Amino acid sequence: GRRRRCSPRRSHVDPRLVVQRDAAIAWLASADARLTARRLVRKYGLSDDPDDLLSEAGVRVHESLSRRAEPLVGSDVQSVATKYAARSLGNVAIDNARRRARSKKYEVELAHTLPTQMGPERQVEAVVFIEELNAQVNELMRVGAPCPGCQKEVVFAATTEVMQLVLIEGNTTDASSGNEDWFDDAIQTVIDRLSPGSSTASARRKRRLRCKNCVMELLGTALRRIGYRRG
Repeated sequence: GRRRRCSPRRSHVDPRLVVQRDAAIAWLASADARLTARRLVRKYGLSDDPDDLLSEAGVRVHESLSRRAEPLVGSDVQSVATKYAARSLGNVAIDNARRRARSKKYEVELAHTLPTQMGPERQVEAVVFIEELNAQVNELMRVGAPCPGCQKEVVFAATTEVMQLVLIEGNTTDASSGNEDWFDDAIQTVIDRLSPGSSTASARRKRRLRCKNCVMELLGTALRRIGYRRG
């Protein structure tokens, strides 16, 4: 007789969970969610656009609810989904604020670590510092890029660009005084060079912010590993 064709086994997804997920994502597209995102941006002093915050929260909600086996607790689908989406949006804002604080900390740490002058006697010290830092950056990159959302090549190239600017400029007065232009310019230059015209201005801005956080985390970790302090 004929053999029965075996169909691939599909994992069961609770339909209630699918409805909750769709309702949560739908709320993130609402005017109420946009208003909440604006308040969060102001509350935490974020540089993010509210739409970017909503987009990031949407990805997080979709991924987290897609991994769940059981539906959210509650009989009112809309209420449960709205609370979950709002909580996720708040968590995204908090996470971004923490990343920004770490990035600022690493900028100041880098600025305060470098030689203050670039005279002949300090030039050698600066070169040695960059060589030590570069060795640690290479080792960390060998283990893996600090941010799974960024291309490893972009993070490494931007980090190298920043280190070269440090060597050329010597004292990073701008970084210590709160002016981040030289960091932003270095990272933007690398992104534009490695992926010219590949996305919209908004997408490039989001990538620049994300890559900047990755670069500063990488440099901050490398600085701590070499234990270098300015005398």
